[in-house]
Amino acid sequence: MPTASADREEALTSLASAERTVADRRAAALLEVPGELARLMASVSAAGSVHAYLLTEAAK
Repeated sequence: MPTASADREEALTSLASAERTVADRRAAALLEVPGELARLMASVSAAGSVHAYLLTEAAK
């Protein structure tokens, strides 16, 4: 089980990186799914990207 760093900035940076990775995977999967599912996955991917951005900003 992964653990978070005790350092706030390091933990937020790590979480942002993980969130970006998942959002990128979801975005890539859009090409392989039908219309309605692709729309849902696009929304989830976009939310993940925003989450990664907010985590990155919080780490500053």
